[in-house]
Amino acid sequence: MLEESKGAQILLSRTHPEFLAELFKTEVPEVSEGIVTIRASARVPGLRAKIAVSSIDSDVDPVGACVGMKGNRVQSIVQELRGEKIDIVQWSPDIARFVCNALSPAEIARVIIDEDNRSMEVIVNDEYLSIAIGKGGQNVSLACEITGWHLEVTSEEEYSREVKQGYDSLMKLSNVGLAMAENLFKAGYASVMDISETPVEDLAAVMDIPTEDAQATIEEAGQILEQERLALQQEREAKAQERLAQEQERLVEEQAASVAEDLVDPTAAAVDDEKEDAEG
Repeated sequence: MLEESKGAQILLSRTHPEFLAELFKTEVPEVSEGIVTIRASARVPGLRAKIAVSSIDSDVDPVGACVGMKGNRVQSIVQELRGEKIDIVQWSPDIARFVCNALSPAEIARVIIDEDNRSMEVIVNDEYLSIAIGKGGQNVSLACEITGWHLEVTSEEEYSREVKQGYDSLMKLSNVGLAMAENLFKAGYASVMDISETPVEDLAAVMDIPTEDAQATIEEAGQILEQERLALQQEREAKAQERLAQEQERLVEEQAASVAEDLVDPTAAAVDDEKEDAEG
């Protein structure tokens, strides 16, 4: 409400997320009575919305209460929002389970949690990738909003490829075998670059080795990166030289063709002269 010289003005917004929550309070008695709690809501106004609910009564299903008999309660709200699709998800104190619920109807294969950055990598079956992301990224974006976590969705095929690349990279280190690569990967080290940038004490703790050995491992990782950088630079220079040679060859061929066109066939020229004399 705004106070102006002409009197008070009330501003109403149909796009605000709280508008959705208020509609549920109006349509769902369990919400207005406090039995069912709206934990979070997020919207792409006019297109799609998600709302997370929980119940203080174990006998009351919060999702079912909001949906209503034959969907009559949620359909009333959908009509009020002019066809906006609404996903009602079960809130959970277990963040992994809550995220899985929030990304429904996609089926989640596994999640990898980074609590320090409030980030989570969500791996889904290949056929559910587009469903998890949603049209224009709406599904995953709304899931991020209601959970308060950054979510990265990837397919199992892509995740398997990332794991293989990570293992291959880590096992370039002389003291890292398959088992150690698995431990490092689980600890968040996905490449030799990660190893080169980690503090000595942290790496020593993860690998369970003395700090001197950890320092040597970090230095070796740096050397591997430098070797890879030089190899990549040489590869790029070789490709550049190849392209230059191809361009020079093309120019030579064009010049040769141009010279050939400028040459006159003596036999053909003589025939032309005879024709001109005959006509004359």
